[in-house]
Amino acid sequence: MKVLFATTNQNKISRIRKLFKGTDLDLVSLNDLDYEIKEPEEIGKNGLENSIIKAEYYYKNLKIKMPVLAQDDTIFLSEVIEEDNPKKDIKLPVIKKFGEFTDENAYIHYSDLVTKYNKEYLDIKFIYGHAICSGEVLEGSESSISGRLYSEINSIRTPGYFLSDMFKLNINGFWKYYSNLNEEELIEQDNDIKRSIAGLLNKYN
Repeated sequence: MKVLFATTNQNKISRIRKLFKGTDLDLVSLNDLDYEIKEPEEIGKNGLENSIIKAEYYYKNLKIKMPVLAQDDTIFLSEVIEEDNPKKDIKLPVIKKFGEFTDENAYIHYSDLVTKYNKEYLDIKFIYGHAICSGEVLEGSESSISGRLYSEINSIRTPGYFLSDMFKLNINGFWKYYSNLNEEELIEQDNDIKRSIAGLLNKYN
């Protein structure tokens, strides 16, 4: 089944492809189109609403129709004041601080944020909004993953996916950067994402 994943971020595409390896899901991205679709205005109150907005928007603007899968990420940090909790605006505080968003600026901002609270790390929860649109079907779902956001940045850098170099998960009692996980560990830790997306694909089928 051919599905457009509404992103140009190769790391996000690779992440989902690994989860559905060995299935009939043929995931293509906005990079694979021979024309450009401008990004929609994300006016949703949360990641779920924004993912639905994106899925419907990109489906309507496709020249050749296929189901569209969209994802929107939100993060919630523990023990921080409300204005320091990014939620659905992960890039916005970086832009406000530096004037532009880059991975390097993001590393600095979020590392400084952890240090601001005199901590080695802050507990972090990702909530992912997922949605699928195929004309007849427009459905949304959520998934989550929790761990720690560290001030120290991994020596391995992942362009376009800065949080994976600051975010650690508990793997058999050891805290390990997401960007250091092997494929088996990635699939296990992202199981809730797979559940959410698989449920949406089943609604389409």
